[in-house]
Amino acid sequence: MSVRIYNDNFLDLNVISQLTYSSEQTNFPVLNAFNLQRRSKVWRTNGHWGIDATNNTIIFRETSAVDLTATVAESDYSDSTSFFAAIKTAMEAVGGSTYTVESDSTTLKVKITSNGVGGGGIFEVDWVNSTISDVLGFHSSEEDTGALSYIADILKIHTDEWIKFDFGVSNLPTAFALIGSRNEPIKISPSATFELLGNETDNWSSPTGQATLTYDDEVIFVADGNGLWPEALRYARLRIIDSSNVNGYIQIGAIFLGQFFEGTRGKVQFPFGGRYIDRSRTVISEGGQTFSDVREKTEQFSIQWKALTIDEKETIDTIFDSFGTSNPFFVQFDSNSNLAFSGRSEKYLRYVKFQTAPTYSLESPQNFSCKMDLIEEL
Repeated sequence: MSVRIYNDNFLDLNVISQLTYSSEQTNFPVLNAFNLQRRSKVWRTNGHWGIDATNNTIIFRETSAVDLTATVAESDYSDSTSFFAAIKTAMEAVGGSTYTVESDSTTLKVKITSNGVGGGGIFEVDWVNSTISDVLGFHSSEEDTGALSYIADILKIHTDEWIKFDFGVSNLPTAFALIGSRNEPIKISPSATFELLGNETDNWSSPTGQATLTYDDEVIFVADGNGLWPEALRYARLRIIDSSNVNGYIQIGAIFLGQFFEGTRGKVQFPFGGRYIDRSRTVISEGGQTFSDVREKTEQFSIQWKALTIDEKETIDTIFDSFGTSNPFFVQFDSNSNLAFSGRSEKYLRYVKFQTAPTYSLESPQNFSCKMDLIEEL
């Protein structure tokens, strides 16, 4: 049975040179996705808006037949609050009314409201000729008239979200994995667009490497023993466009980008052992009724490696030295090329810890076996 341990993480905060990102919520910082601890501590985006000269004008009217052009300041806004404030500032700079720009409390769509004080007391928006229309979610083939408040036609929560990694030196990763919380789907929409790019310089107009990512509601991953890119590169960039996410944000539990160990001679043997764990507690009253305190579910796994070479056994030594029983790592029990007991390889790519220290034995000269008990991290 082909098992992979994602052991060499280029994104380890102890080794990566620099990490930058598009946005984060104060209580859910981006470092939560790299903290080597609980996957339930997540990164949650806060709305990144990339505004430049191609998408920053709003043409509107406060007086019949008199066009006003608001030009939103060009910037990379790292939260929706500052972006909406910039729109308000731009409109009030050329108009006489006071404007409120916000997310509608029910639909989360962008909502723009005028107090109707300026000019002739009207509020009309020409979305056909405004270059910011698609960014905000207003149909660019229409105009809004006859009211003082308009809600966007389509939900838009950002232009994009991204994390950029500077390894400091050129590296060639062979695997990428992204997960959310254990007992719920990843808070990324099936319609989202993903890019995992690599380049030798911090210029993304024509990157050297690009790995294809496929959506899955449990884990998004790609692995290739020959490398995800044609060559070793210094920079990597994960970009996600999910502007119509109904949660109002993207949420990620843990990210891996690095290399995996998969024994060449040494392999995990059947049977593969697993056990479901439900941490809920149930008590029975004197009258016979049951009362349950519902808690998270997880799984425990037992695997036995056989025929490990000296080099393979020493690699496992290094893996345990790196993670011990305190730090989690990704393991893929059913590799993409050998679906032994699942319908899709994503199903058994898990974020685990060593439940106990592995044990090993020398079966014959240069021939080791090793037993591992793993528990999926919450």
